[in-house]
Amino acid sequence: MLHKSKSTNIQHLQKIAVLGLGRSGLAALRLAVSNHITTYVFDDNKEKVPEEFRKLYAHYSDWPWDGLDAVVFSPGIPTYLPEPHPASLLSAKFKVPIISDIELVIRLQPASKWIVITGTNGKSTTTALTAHILRSSGKAVAVGGNLGTSMAVLNSPGVDGYRVVELSSYQLEITPSLNPDISAILNLSPDHLDRHGSMANYAAAKAEAVRNVKPNGLIILGNGANLLPLLPARYKCQLHLISKDDAPDGIHQNFALSGSHNAENAAVAATICRYVGIKEEQIKTAILSFKGLPHRLELVASCDIAGNQLRIINDSKATNDAAAARALSSFQQIFWCAGGLAKEPSLPNCIKELRQVKHAYLYGNSKKQFQSELSGLIPTTLAENLEDATSKAFAAAKKLTLQDGVDSFVLLSPAAASFDTFANFEERGRQFTDLAKKLCQQQPPYVETL
Repeated sequence: MLHKSKSTNIQHLQKIAVLGLGRSGLAALRLAVSNHITTYVFDDNKEKVPEEFRKLYAHYSDWPWDGLDAVVFSPGIPTYLPEPHPASLLSAKFKVPIISDIELVIRLQPASKWIVITGTNGKSTTTALTAHILRSSGKAVAVGGNLGTSMAVLNSPGVDGYRVVELSSYQLEITPSLNPDISAILNLSPDHLDRHGSMANYAAAKAEAVRNVKPNGLIILGNGANLLPLLPARYKCQLHLISKDDAPDGIHQNFALSGSHNAENAAVAATICRYVGIKEEQIKTAILSFKGLPHRLELVASCDIAGNQLRIINDSKATNDAAAARALSSFQQIFWCAGGLAKEPSLPNCIKELRQVKHAYLYGNSKKQFQSELSGLIPTTLAENLEDATSKAFAAAKKLTLQDGVDSFVLLSPAAASFDTFANFEERGRQFTDLAKKLCQQQPPYVETL
């Protein structure tokens, strides 16, 4: 397990180090320096260090470990599994706490209300929707975290404002001072087990989200019996278990919130906003104007095929079986593009949601594995790459729409990580989106003839 020293509850930060200069690492570095904290920094790629901070660069083995108050790890750096980074071993040796950029914000920025959202799937949509409702209702909001923007680069929304933050399991296990006003855990299914070692360790990391909610605060748990064991042994705040009755009005009128899983996400967002005093009509108005997130059930192209619609959906953010299954349950007449670097050895959740899948087009490192899993259940085609899979899916969807006079969907919901071919799921989604638009633009306008 992750080393936590006896001094984890850091009150004063005078000298720290930052390991890794991705988005969160660079933001943490800037925040620390702006607060006049003596800071050291290391990244495997020295070119990532901005010129203004080059004088702070030092190899982690040369940091003054016996004088450090903390070391900030970027979320992607392993602390103990599958193999601990050498700096993690040094932190254990010298009893220097490993913390996140979120912990740095808690310690260094002015107080505000914290709303924490986590879970295996749906946390980005729920975080963005919660922030959207609050902003639409006139509240001051800073939204970020695992969603993409480090909280360390955002201005404080003020003592009466809200920090709406999506936290991953990696961030939660190195944010010891987290003391939210509201905390929600949406769901829990196997993910990142290579980093946590077991489902029990993964669950324990997620449980950090609700360990120390303020006495006048609120814990929200999604619809799943496996979430109840995550509650602390003693808590004084309120507890709300999400039900279908919590879903707000308007979700069925917003394409970006398609599917029963998004009804649950919206139910959590609405419950949070109701708790802080947002009226039902304000929530509905905001629900109707929510645009959704890029790469999450995103309608990226649509074309008229003989009076019916062929819609193309980018769900590149669905990097695991459970997330892809939710997308498959959301549409009809689906031509499914899936594949990449598989996180799990099988697709049990997707297999339960194949009723509307007409054909699967499989690509990437996992394509033969996925084909074996789906054999005998639905037709499958092995594609050379994502472009080939998308083109074949589009042609088949067009044929069905013409022949049967029904709407159809080409859905990219990979059920796998992107790293076999792409830098990240965003790059994968952008390539799919560009191709989808080209395919639809190549369609001649439909003209009805007598």
